[in-house]
Order: sequence, then structure tokens, then C-alpha cells
Amino acid sequence: MKTNDTLRTPPHIWRTFGPIDLDPCAGLETCIGATNYALERGENGLELPWFGFIYCNPPFSEKEAWADKCIQHRNGLLMLPERGSAPWFGPLAKEAGHYWVMGQKINFEGGPSSNNLGSVIFPFGYEAVIRLLKSGLPGHLVEVKTFRPRA
Repeated sequence: MKTNDTLRTPPHIWRTFGPIDLDPCAGLETCIGATNYALERGENGLELPWFGFIYCNPPFSEKEAWADKCIQHRNGLLMLPERGSAPWFGPLAKEAGHYWVMGQKINFEGGPSSNNLGSVIFPFGYEAVIRLLKSGLPGHLVEVKTFRPRA
């Protein structure tokens, strides 16, 4: 794992979303969901079952695998770096249908400073979109109306 893989979302972000059933890639000290899978306890969230409304701030070095799992589950929120030109971004945005561009950079817990490019939250399902809109977090919601894949 890389250093950025263990950074945690600060509570002032995830608490705005209301009750979360599962954090499938939590750290040992994470208590975001009613259930929190931690690799350090031998709980691989990519292999274990997902249930209910999830919040996922995945290891960035494995973001595509976690994004695929979120697409399959279709009920929750996925936080990733703001990288609109990355090859994974467009297909993921198309699958989610929307994305929330954070209006400020986040100082993730466990790291020396905030990320330098900002963050995006992908909502999967109607409830996830509503929770984002009601969260009060600064930012803006983008609806994906058109997607053209790379050649």
C-alpha cells in the first residue's frame, strides 16, 4: 500500500451523509459505517459482501477495482481524486450519472496536508444523490448527459 492509500475521510465530511451501513475499505480506526471492513483485520472489502448504503474512500492505488465494485452495488457514495481527464473518470461518471465536485480541498486524516487536486464524490442511486444535495457540503453537482469514450 502507498501512503495515500491509508488516508481517512474527516468526520465533518461523512457525518453530513446520514447513516451509513458499510464502509467496505475502512482503516482500523475508522467508524464511518455501522460495519467497517479493515484489511488489517483480514477483511478484504473487495471480496466480502456489500450491503445497504455504503461510503467508500478507497485506496487510490486501487481506485478502479473499488469503483467497479461500487458500480455493481449501486447504493452509496464513492470519493476519489478530482481527475476529469484520467481514463477511469469518464466511464465512472457515466455509470454514476452524476458527480459532486467538492468546493474545497479536504485535509484527509493520517496525512501531512490536503490533497493537491481536490476531490469528487460519485453517487450511486437516487438516495445517494439526495444525500449529497442535503449534505450542505460546498461544491456542485454535475449531471452526466453525454459521454464519449476515448478512441
